[in-house]
Amino acid sequence: MIELEQMTGHEHGSGRRFGPAFATLAGATVALALMGAASQVARAQAPLAHLGTNAIAVVEDVAAPASGLQFMDFVFAGQSIDLGADGRLTVSYLSGCRSETITGGTVQFSPNGARAVGGTVSATEAPNCETTMARIDADATEAGAVAVRGTGSPFGGEAEEDRVIRSPAPAFRWLAGGAAEVRIYNIGRVPAQLVWSGQGAAGHVEYPADAPPLDANVPYRVEVRSGGAVIGLARFSVDPTLAVPDTLANRLVPIAKP
Repeated sequence: MIELEQMTGHEHGSGRRFGPAFATLAGATVALALMGAASQVARAQAPLAHLGTNAIAVVEDVAAPASGLQFMDFVFAGQSIDLGADGRLTVSYLSGCRSETITGGTVQFSPNGARAVGGTVSATEAPNCETTMARIDADATEAGAVAVRGTGSPFGGEAEEDRVIRSPAPAFRWLAGGAAEVRIYNIGRVPAQLVWSGQGAAGHVEYPADAPPLDANVPYRVEVRSGGAVIGLARFSVDPTLAVPDTLANRLVPIAKP
């Protein structure tokens, strides 16, 4: 199987960044995928490895107030959750391959799936999907399982990973949490062009349906601002040819502190 970062990355030293050849390589990426991996689901790479090791899933839907979980919260390996008799929880795994709807019971999570004592687990597994363990700290409030195109930060500090998602409707989650302004820039333009800005709450926001459409294979930068300061930065692009399930985990762009 041909890995996406090998096919589409633009190397700079030890990392890979978006470069002038990014759009040009998109056609070659599709051709290579058709030749070598037409029947396979694109491999989900481990996101933000420097944050830790044990986050495994993101909450897509929850109807169990006593569990303490909310939309876009993260679930960790070894975590136990009591859904009660009738609570329901839907999660998508950061590996990018598995989703589960859990009804009732006491749920124990592991990277290979949940077990519900006194409840039921209904799982959906993407066919021919190669999993890679996501690496997110239990203290983190950001994560995502999307294809990763290398590393290398244009912002200085720790290297940041470029997220490549299939969906043109990304969701954003920032480590700092709380309400904030979110700005998205097209950094394929010089100077960078502001595409959209909006307000997010509780540490996350979804790209609205009435916002300007995001172009395929174009590098974007997302900035999260609060009190006049930048509290989060990330880069991402949209590749509609990716063969990954349309789950929240696979369209999530995690935003690290700068």
